[in-house]
Amino acid sequence: MITNRHTDPKAFERYFKDIVKLHYAPANYRDVPDDQGGDYGIECYTLNGHVFQCYLPEQTSDLAKLVNAQRQKINRDINKLTRNEKELEKLFGSTKICRWILATSAHKSAEVTSFCAQKSLKVREKGLNFISSDFEILIHTEDDYKIEASRLNSNIYQLNIDFERNTPQGVEGWVDENLTFLDNLERKLPKILGDEARRKQMRNYLALQYLDYQNLLSRLLQDWADIYETVVKSVQHRQSYLESRFLTSPNLLPNDVIKEELAKLETDIAREVSTLKPADLELIKWGVVSDWLIRCPLDF
Repeated sequence: MITNRHTDPKAFERYFKDIVKLHYAPANYRDVPDDQGGDYGIECYTLNGHVFQCYLPEQTSDLAKLVNAQRQKINRDINKLTRNEKELEKLFGSTKICRWILATSAHKSAEVTSFCAQKSLKVREKGLNFISSDFEILIHTEDDYKIEASRLNSNIYQLNIDFERNTPQGVEGWVDENLTFLDNLERKLPKILGDEARRKQMRNYLALQYLDYQNLLSRLLQDWADIYETVVKSVQHRQSYLESRFLTSPNLLPNDVIKEELAKLETDIAREVSTLKPADLELIKWGVVSDWLIRCPLDF
């Protein structure tokens, strides 16, 4: 499973380095590994003079704590930058550094922006050989690299959600043991499908999607709580809208409405969580409609 970059600083560092490489191209990128004694406040840099230092705060909800943590991080690493002049002259060669960028998960305060501006002036005043006269300290998040983040999330950084899947045979037994729970589904299926054999087949299929969907949600909650919250909010919003449509327009054709709302749900979740694999997104769609048909008391 891909390590969660939202909670693991090293995973966040790897992810942002990939963003930088994609944005500037590998031929213009130099990594600065810290395996042998320190990185001098630098994670990587580019040949046009942009230095990156990655930082994943412990939390971003408390604004005062976030601002204080980011100020301290900038202060520590800029001090490393200015204290190691000889080593950094060798590291950068002929490259003049014009930007030092804190790559972080959130930027929420003008106070930090102001701090960066004042700190930039102090660095310039030192007259270091490897620092450009227009040197600036900046704060960047992945929102500043939407194209690169989208490409990475839809390919390399897709989530590998390892959850238990059910078998058709196991689902048949579960259906037999939960007929009361499935009353709503049994009542609604005849209004969607006319053939009894197809209804039974669809009932077992929807039960399978429902159970696998619940397992997927449990795994998300355990390992990817932020993504779990995003998925659940999108689902709740779409389910509420679906129910309101049937309440206000009882003559709607169930098949048409459900297909339409499923398409909207897929768009909503894909936009909010671009790292989901297509197969998992498909499961969420059918899990949602299964859950709605089983639980919703509306008799459309």
